[in-house]
Parts: sequence; structure tokens; C-alpha cells
Amino acid sequence: MTLSELDVLIVDDHEPMRALLRKILERAGVSAVRDASSGAAALALIGERAPTLILCDRRMPEMDGLVFIARARETLVAEACRIIMVSGQSTEAAGVEALVAGADALLVKPVSPRDLLAAIEALYA
Repeated sequence: MTLSELDVLIVDDHEPMRALLRKILERAGVSAVRDASSGAAALALIGERAPTLILCDRRMPEMDGLVFIARARETLVAEACRIIMVSGQSTEAAGVEALVAGADALLVKPVSPRDLLAAIEALYA
């Protein structure tokens, strides 16, 4: 799958982070980018149209990223949608938690364009 074929959903309660990720993706050629400021809003968007990639923050109010990922995985076909957790936590335990919840990869903030695009390419190689 090429970058231009991706349908990306960014889930982060911090608007500047959503804007940064959107900018990186759009500059790389991704044209279908949606975003949500909460897990609940993201689940509603998934119900409308399933994404092929989700970028999800770990720490969000009301529903954290781990809970969101677990709920999203209940409705999404794992092979059709990849999930990258984007977290400020860089511990091994945080990575294990993300994978157990259903994430395919973990990126640690701050996220560089190079790291984000490399992680995406690795998931679809």
C-alpha cells in the first residue's frame, strides 16, 4: 500500500499534535486524513468509515489510548487497519501495554517526519 492510498485517522486531544501529524502526512502524499480530539469521537468516525491507519495518543482524558485501541480493535479488521500509538512514555512497559491493547507499533514523542514515515512504511512493507 502506498502513502497516497492510506486513509488515516489521528486521535489526540492536543490540537497542535494533530495538526503536526496531519502536516507530515499530507506533505508525504496522504490525501485522506481525518482527526478526532477524543477516543469517543474517533470511534464514531470509525463507524462511518474504517481507516487503514490510526495514529493514537496514549494519554487522553475520558478514554485513554489503550482503551480506545482495544475498543477500536473490536470493530476493525486487524489486517486492514494498522495502529501506531504515539506516546510521551518511552519505557519498555509502555510499549508492551500498547502492543497488548492492539497497537502495531509505538512511536515516542517528539515524532520526527522521518520516524513517522519509516514506521508507516514498516507496517505496510
